[in-house]
Amino acid sequence: MTTPSTERRHQFASDNYSGICPEVLRAIEEANVGHTSGYGNDPWTLKAREMISHLFEANCEVFFVFNGTAANSLSASSCALPPTGRPKTCKR
Repeated sequence: MTTPSTERRHQFASDNYSGICPEVLRAIEEANVGHTSGYGNDPWTLKAREMISHLFEANCEVFFVFNGTAANSLSASSCALPPTGRPKTCKR
């Protein structure tokens, strides 16, 4: 009989259980050089926003979050209608 300590098991309940893919780790290592402004004013965030707007062919507001739960919460809240009407999250 195998025990949890000797049995290799995969857990798919969250993306937080797995390691980072090699391509992302390399990109982080390449970006981790020198100093730059943060919180959305760095060259990588600006480039990502540009690429996302180009992909959707729209002037999009982009909100980067740290995990799936935050992404789901942000997505769900963007679908809720405020008293003044539909939120403007993506302008064509």
